[in-house]
Amino acid sequence: MNLLLFEQLLNGLQLGIVLFLMAAGLTLTFGIMNLVNLAHGSLFMTGAYLAVTFQLWTGSFLLAAIFGVVGTFAVGVLLELLIIRHLYHRDHLDQVLCTVGIILFFNEATRMIWGPAPLQFPIPAALSGTVELIPGAPYPAYRLSIILVGLLVAVFLYILISKSRIGMLIRAGASNRTMTGILGVNIRLIYTIIFAVGSALAGLAGIMSGPILTVYPGMGDNILILTLVVLIIGGMGSVKGAFVAALLVGFIDTIGRAYLKDFIGVFLTPLQANVVAPAIASMLIYVLMVLVLFFKPEGLMAPPGVKRAMSVSAVATHTFQQRAGIFASLRLPLLVLCMLTLLLMPWIAKVFNEPFWLDMIVRMMIFAIAALSLDLILGHTGLVSFGHALYLGLGAYVVGILAHHGITSAFIQWPLAVLICALVAVPFGAIAIRTSGTFFIMITLAFSQMAYFIGSSLYEYGGDDGMSISTRSQFGGLIDLYDAAQFFFVVLAVLACVTLMQYRIIGSHFGNVLRGIRINEARMEAIGYNVFRYKLVAFVISAAVCGLAGVLLANATEFAGPQYMEWSRSGDMIVMVIFGGLGTLFGPIAGAFAYLGLEKYLSALTIHWRIILGPILIAVVFLGRGGLSTLFAPAQKAVDLVPSPKRSEVTA
Repeated sequence: MNLLLFEQLLNGLQLGIVLFLMAAGLTLTFGIMNLVNLAHGSLFMTGAYLAVTFQLWTGSFLLAAIFGVVGTFAVGVLLELLIIRHLYHRDHLDQVLCTVGIILFFNEATRMIWGPAPLQFPIPAALSGTVELIPGAPYPAYRLSIILVGLLVAVFLYILISKSRIGMLIRAGASNRTMTGILGVNIRLIYTIIFAVGSALAGLAGIMSGPILTVYPGMGDNILILTLVVLIIGGMGSVKGAFVAALLVGFIDTIGRAYLKDFIGVFLTPLQANVVAPAIASMLIYVLMVLVLFFKPEGLMAPPGVKRAMSVSAVATHTFQQRAGIFASLRLPLLVLCMLTLLLMPWIAKVFNEPFWLDMIVRMMIFAIAALSLDLILGHTGLVSFGHALYLGLGAYVVGILAHHGITSAFIQWPLAVLICALVAVPFGAIAIRTSGTFFIMITLAFSQMAYFIGSSLYEYGGDDGMSISTRSQFGGLIDLYDAAQFFFVVLAVLACVTLMQYRIIGSHFGNVLRGIRINEARMEAIGYNVFRYKLVAFVISAAVCGLAGVLLANATEFAGPQYMEWSRSGDMIVMVIFGGLGTLFGPIAGAFAYLGLEKYLSALTIHWRIILGPILIAVVFLGRGGLSTLFAPAQKAVDLVPSPKRSEVTA
């Protein structure tokens, strides 16, 4: 048992070292440059692919590793010069949308160049054996080499950041970029080097992991989430914190996967334990992150000022006079035309013999509902939730589980789904709202990931594969959801009701307070509003509405699964909201229709449609600030956006 524990500790150390190589690179850009770079996993993948290609050419692992690191460094330089340097002064939402576009481009470019099949990255012959560190405990030499390389990199980074002149310049640029530039330092060059070094470290992590994981498109997406967890636990901008947190996460994950199965097997059957144990083991690191954020929101070893740096910056308390959009005069006619088209769509589809049109537009409307719910907290309150898909999946699971047990009445399923989503959102929101900015993003993502792993462990309800729903919700003979036209109008009616509700909310005093919180939270607190309560109520309403979208999605697809809760699904919804226009009534609806419509159109043109969609998202960031809604926006005069307090809400 002691030998087994020793081996698992080494495995945990090896995983921790890989996470550190990723986190060390990301903490430089994320913590020091205040850049939300979700494309860091793509650089992990790039390094692996470059190295495996060069290894096949030369047969030398060492040369391949050098080529991969240098190549990823060069890719990082190009990315920084062409795209990233233009994001430093943009808000986190622009950074998220742009880096999501980079992810789509890189993943699809990889499929086009190397194909979709995984590539085998052979372990070098010199490291293919084992090393007996203690008698009776042989350990793979290659995994041991990963540990040694990671420790050397840690020492190098410590010397570079803490003891060298360039490290001094990096720290100075992080503290005050403007002043550092005034003193004659080429801060642009410094930032380019930082990003490129971070990219090279990610590439090195991919190279070292390649022989263990195999090399495949999108291999960096999952490890990116673990890397972000490491950064949050350790503290943004702290290389030392990244090292400690990476080892901690590596040990917890490895030990959990090794020993939890035996412990859980005492209470469950062996088959159930095999399913449940990995899910719980994966959840442990997210539980740790939530605890750290709750008790020490800035992380275990965050440098001074990180909390300020990683918070969402307040914007002005008033709007400036704004010119009308180029299609402002067509706003009302176009709105009427869209409404008429939706009302007539069942007959249009019938005339053209295209029943698929109804299914496609139903899906668009469902995600429009989800996007509207997200915009209530994202566009109007300033809460960037990367875990909103939790409620989409939860709503779907309520329908699926109840149907599995013979309860198919919509009058039970639908209200119960909305209620459960609201109840779950209360404690989750109460914990998450204690944080702000990037920390809020990560804690909501953590809750979503934990829900994902719980869904994966529900053996009775399909586990990883999800569950098929045999019967759609029943309305006692009043409505037949199996009839395409009736289902279409039910979804349309729900979308209309949610839109009307959103209109009433944002036009009310409550909505004015939410916008005031987004604009200047400190001022709202100073004039007497209970900011926490307002944010929590908005969070719960948003979750409940998203749960209703999940109910409709479950009926449309006749499926419920953990796939609906993945963080990438939340990313899709964020993209829809930004694409259409933050903080607008019809922007999220337009964004959902445009995003999914563009996805459908491009996928019909080529199987590699993501390589086109990625640059489009990047272009939206730089050319279409404000989203599609700005094209139709009327002229706007300068007005004060922060409401005056109600007398009853002013504290003594």
